[in-house]
Amino acid sequence: MKPKSRLSLFAALLFSLYAVSCGGGNTTILPPPPPPPGVNFSNASLNGQYAFSMAGTDFCGGFNFLLARAGSITADGNGHISAGVEDVNDACLALGAVTRQFSSGSYSIQADGRGTLNLTNNSGTTHYAISLSTTSKGFIVQMDTNDSASGSFQKQDNTAFSASKVSGGYVFDFNGVDISGNPESIIGRFNADGGGGIQQGRFDSNDNGVHSGQLSFTGSYQLDPIFGGSSGRFTATVAGHSFALYIVDATRLKFIGTNPAETLSGGAQAQSGTGFILASLNSNFVLLIGGASGVGPIATAGRFGTDGAGNLTSNSVFLDENNNGGVTSLPAGTVSGTYTVDANGLGGGTLTITDTLKGTFTFIFYLASPTKAVLQETDSGIVADGSFLAQTASTINSALVNGNYSSVWTGVDVNGEEDFSGQLNLSNASPSAVTGTTDFNELANKAGTEGLFFNIPVTATLTFAANPAGRNSFPAMVKPSSSSSFVINFNAYFVDGNTFFLVGTVSNPVRVILGTVVRQP
Repeated sequence: MKPKSRLSLFAALLFSLYAVSCGGGNTTILPPPPPPPGVNFSNASLNGQYAFSMAGTDFCGGFNFLLARAGSITADGNGHISAGVEDVNDACLALGAVTRQFSSGSYSIQADGRGTLNLTNNSGTTHYAISLSTTSKGFIVQMDTNDSASGSFQKQDNTAFSASKVSGGYVFDFNGVDISGNPESIIGRFNADGGGGIQQGRFDSNDNGVHSGQLSFTGSYQLDPIFGGSSGRFTATVAGHSFALYIVDATRLKFIGTNPAETLSGGAQAQSGTGFILASLNSNFVLLIGGASGVGPIATAGRFGTDGAGNLTSNSVFLDENNNGGVTSLPAGTVSGTYTVDANGLGGGTLTITDTLKGTFTFIFYLASPTKAVLQETDSGIVADGSFLAQTASTINSALVNGNYSSVWTGVDVNGEEDFSGQLNLSNASPSAVTGTTDFNELANKAGTEGLFFNIPVTATLTFAANPAGRNSFPAMVKPSSSSSFVINFNAYFVDGNTFFLVGTVSNPVRVILGTVVRQP
């Protein structure tokens, strides 16, 4: 059986075909640093019901297998988890999703928004590092010796725990591994009728490099009679696959596959109407995708502009692709590109970027609105997906980005998975000095630093390019101890002053990693 490892950012999963060996782990806990100015989180900040989802790695029987979790927890604002349920789909077990109710739990939130979370059910206790961006949402990383995963959580609207609230158009992105353990990506859209029926479904799948082309489907969804009313759990059939889903609110759904032997996860977001045409795309966009190629993990971030008439705008394209340590950056020669939007108005389309020196990159997408879409790469031998968002900032500089942020980085180095949950402060200077703290989980690191790391200092320098709307330099130093440190050379792409994406450009040793950074209040 092939070992699996992955890189996840919201809906982007990445798979590595490395066989790894794992020695004894360790835990490093440094004293928590003082919080940066302007943030003042506490246990009271996590109060209410939250839906979570994550994907990662289970080190099982000497190999890495894909692991996905989704569920709902209720926090009391005083450090206790009073209720909750989760679905766990572990490719090592090949059982599909297993549903388990939490019997207890606890959490502790530091002033900078970082914290720890422990959840107990009949399988034992799992441990997490979290980073709040607001009291309503944040990032989460599993912190167990043989399991590492990353994802997000959001406060739930329990008035949406009914079929009638799931109504209208949604776009979705699912990814994971198929029944043979091969990487698979599925993106598309559907209409929910508010009564449990799904119509006007369209999807494109990429299963181990085999592209389906756009296909039609119908499906169904229904409230779970046991946990639905209390947790927002539904069951559903979408694009021919079975899922459990957890309601965040009427506009956001978290999915986890339940079929035995395959492991899929992802999400869906409400679509703002239909009637999409070429003119619907008339902006600059920032993209982030991850997945697998024929040689290993792949991660891509970039920026492009559209003219509303099917063309990419002049000098708007910047792209960094890290394919198992081989980094390709655009522009290298002259870049041009085109896009199409399906005549049916349902939001499907294609995107093509061509560099005269580096070749052609091809994608398909489904629009949630004129400002956001899910995205899948269709180049030969690549299974990768993610999203793009409209770049709304007219000017990007240190004054715009100055402030505090929560962050998640997720990736694969030469030995296994690594996931980081942290907090960063960007100064109002040019270049911008970046300071922060991270908690991270490294699996199977041959250098002897594998294990769990808490309260680890991070420093970086954000250097803006001549055109800061494109790529910017963001080398980040992580310092686990006074005698050890490592640098991740990121490039940063800004959506606006509140969100930016990171892609690692490390090639020696190989580290393929993506990041999302979101402003704190």
